[in-house]
Amino acid sequence: MKRMHLSAITAALLLLAASCSKQENGTPSGDGYGRIRLHGTADVSIATRAEIDVTTLGVTVPQPSELALTIHSDDPEVNSVWENADAFNAADTLFKAGVYTATLTYGDPEAEGENKPYYSGTEQFDLTAGTTAEVTVTARIANSMAEIRTTEAFDRYFHDATFTLRTGAGNEFRFTPGAEPADSPVFVQAGTSISISGTARQQSQTGTDEGPEVKLAAEPLASTSPRTRHIFTFDAADAGSATLHITLDENEELTSSVDIELNDNAE
Repeated sequence: MKRMHLSAITAALLLLAASCSKQENGTPSGDGYGRIRLHGTADVSIATRAEIDVTTLGVTVPQPSELALTIHSDDPEVNSVWENADAFNAADTLFKAGVYTATLTYGDPEAEGENKPYYSGTEQFDLTAGTTAEVTVTARIANSMAEIRTTEAFDRYFHDATFTLRTGAGNEFRFTPGAEPADSPVFVQAGTSISISGTARQQSQTGTDEGPEVKLAAEPLASTSPRTRHIFTFDAADAGSATLHITLDENEELTSSVDIELNDNAE
């Protein structure tokens, strides 16, 4: 009887050891699967001459619960879409060991206009069998911003200026420098072209009229940079010339001439 009793204890210990061998961090390992825990954040900075926080411009900042999640892998073949990281974590899904990519997004990458940010972030990671991969993904602004300004020198020679910014997607946005309240920057697609035209009045030569109206046209920008605030600034050295400065980031500024043509159709 003693021998049988010891055998039963030995068998129980062996079963317990086998059970423990299949557990690591609370995750089954013997079958080649593991778990993924996702943590999402949003980065609200955007590049200009100095990196700025877009919340100062009234731009929407998504909460982690508003960031849509996609889990992708080529081997094993996985393409799993979730409302957010919380829903994914709550499901506690097992995934086969392999290389995965987690992507968080918010907004529409093709949308353009005021307060139309598009956030996107991607993180690639390895999932090892029997472990839980802790993954943090930061979603950053992925589209571009644009706005039009004039310098004090331009305003000395021209007044009542209005400009139209056109994007390669076919959208148009009007800017009136000096307006109250000031025009807000607009979000445009990353990689889109931008052309700018406008009208302004030169100073009156007689003091009895508004001055002649002129049409302004500048060379287009071929492609906008993602996560960058593009500031188009019109400057002037005299009443017969104008220059457009395009500030892209702290290291780059583009300058182009502006065509000025008397508007014969103006009243």
